[in-house]
Amino acid sequence: MIKKVHIIGLGLMGTNLGIKLVEKGVRVSGTDILEKNVIRAKDYGALNNEFDPEENYDLTILAMPIIEIISFFDKKISTIKSKLIIDLGGTKHLIRQKMDHSRIPCIGGHPLCGVADNETWEPNSKIYNGAPFLLCESDSSNAVVRKIASDFVSLIDSREIWIDSEKHDELISLTSHLPHMLSSALVSVAMKEQDLAELLDLASGGFDGATRLSRTSPNMIADMYLTNLENVKDLITKLIDELQEILIIDDEDIMNKYLFETVEWRRALADKFGERDLS
Repeated sequence: MIKKVHIIGLGLMGTNLGIKLVEKGVRVSGTDILEKNVIRAKDYGALNNEFDPEENYDLTILAMPIIEIISFFDKKISTIKSKLIIDLGGTKHLIRQKMDHSRIPCIGGHPLCGVADNETWEPNSKIYNGAPFLLCESDSSNAVVRKIASDFVSLIDSREIWIDSEKHDELISLTSHLPHMLSSALVSVAMKEQDLAELLDLASGGFDGATRLSRTSPNMIADMYLTNLENVKDLITKLIDELQEILIIDDEDIMNKYLFETVEWRRALADKFGERDLS
């Protein structure tokens, strides 16, 4: 049973996770490099216990940016005692390389429940409800900590999905990292091509939907891109090739066929999984 959890990093994900665990009756402590984040987490009810470096926690959660998670294994892992470490980073392979050699058993984690604008947010522990929680084993993990990880995901009402770390980064580059870069690229084109006042008068839901992800923290997106560089670059190259193919279409029947195939594929996704709340 998970009774004591320590969370390092008290932004959107860490704070909402703390609230969720406190609601479940878990003793939760937390630290952050910014004292204002600790104060906010306490105000939101995410913490009900003080961090004790001598305490052996059932679980330690790393909810910092990816680069800080990687650095943690080089510089700060000696400051904690824990049965298991799980991170919440958006890429896994580079983190996995550090976890493989950890003195504390580690499992990579990635809850798919962030929000579009993670700079301004309200506390909401329900973001974890029903969310896919991806888990990646490392060379330092074992059957005992795998059970702890499984119990943790169940405790926060998420859906447990085990996946290889390299496969995770390959798939997430398509479903998350490339869309983020495309959203930012579209905003960049708009900034260079159009007057903002005129654009706001004419921008429709299509523009808003396509550029929504550009509101995400630049530091987080840069972290994801630079720690999954080869996968994202490969997809950008393939996308450029696809756009080049579109550029030479000048026949209505060919264009309709192209669009019909993509529409049908996207509708099949919606039919199977439903449309997600994009707020």
